[in-house]
Amino acid sequence: MTGNRTRQDFFAFLDWMSEKGLMAKNTVIARKAAANKVLGILSADEAQDVTVLDLDTLMRRFTNLEGKAYTPGSLTTYLSRLRSALDDFKLYLDSPLNFRPGVQQRERRKPEARKETRLAAPTGSGDTVPPPALNALSIPIRPDTMIVIHGLPYDLNEAEAAKIANIIRAMVTPAA
Repeated sequence: MTGNRTRQDFFAFLDWMSEKGLMAKNTVIARKAAANKVLGILSADEAQDVTVLDLDTLMRRFTNLEGKAYTPGSLTTYLSRLRSALDDFKLYLDSPLNFRPGVQQRERRKPEARKETRLAAPTGSGDTVPPPALNALSIPIRPDTMIVIHGLPYDLNEAEAAKIANIIRAMVTPAA
């Protein structure tokens, strides 16, 4: 007996989380869109209990059937969103009264108020060594794709920036 574990129950759960304000509406919309696409390939029998699905196998099937319409990054994002949504659904089914969504609200800060976090590497003696004067730069290049450049020196000069830009330009795939 699977009771309350169908694809329809799962989507109703996502709607409920949004209506109750347990999760940001946009997060629910994104999770539901991913789930709609991926779970859409299931037969009626397979959709009777979404809590027992092997997501890696399901995603492989989805990729084989629909993958040409998506970038690898989009497929990874869909899997992550579906996994998170199903994890929340399972937690809710296990203990509705104690349920708390797995997503945390991020505090929005003004750019000038952001603090720089510097990690320190252990030395073995319990002390820490400050990291080198390097930085990581996150750059959104598409709605579903973010690149991160690690190891940029804080004192990057014009010639070094031009060299990095030229290397990236060399990687461009010509349009068909």
